[in-house]
Amino acid sequence: MKIVAFDIETTDLRANMGVMLCASFLHIVPPGYYSNHRRTPTKPYTLYMTRDKALPYDPNPDEELAVSVRDELEKYNLVVTWNGKMFDVPFLNARLLFHGERRAHLQWHLDLMYQAGGTQNRIGGRALATVQQFLGVPQEEGKTRLEWDVWKAAGLGDVSALKKVMRHCEKDVEVLSMAYWKLLGGVSRLERSR
Repeated sequence: MKIVAFDIETTDLRANMGVMLCASFLHIVPPGYYSNHRRTPTKPYTLYMTRDKALPYDPNPDEELAVSVRDELEKYNLVVTWNGKMFDVPFLNARLLFHGERRAHLQWHLDLMYQAGGTQNRIGGRALATVQQFLGVPQEEGKTRLEWDVWKAAGLGDVSALKKVMRHCEKDVEVLSMAYWKLLGGVSRLERSR
């Protein structure tokens, strides 16, 4: 089974006002999988928005990115997210709808945010940063903080700002992949995506 941690970064929380800046992926493999030293452990990789030089002020420059992200997700059997059922996948699908493209068809989707709170675990919050701290993931290996202006600048095409957002997104999938192994024991069933 091919499993991937997935996260997106956007310019707004609403798909009618915002666009996708990037999406990061990290192939999740069992601990010890690379003990044979012939392969290197997986690293996050990121797809990102590029602006057409002929249309530098295009307010909706994320069509190519949205389609590429959809196609990449469909290569995996299980997509693991944090709040992905309420944000990442619906935002992606809304942007695909806006551009006249078909929605993403995921085989299985596991949103680990629901394993952190409610009846599963009373960690103290559902934010990924809270779970990172609770699980003891060192700060230098975990989530990064970004100022709002970095997101705004990235949305306007600032390459340096976009690189910072991409690194932030990659850190999120790294923390998510660590949380996957810690929280997996509480998963009683998987649901097929619709």
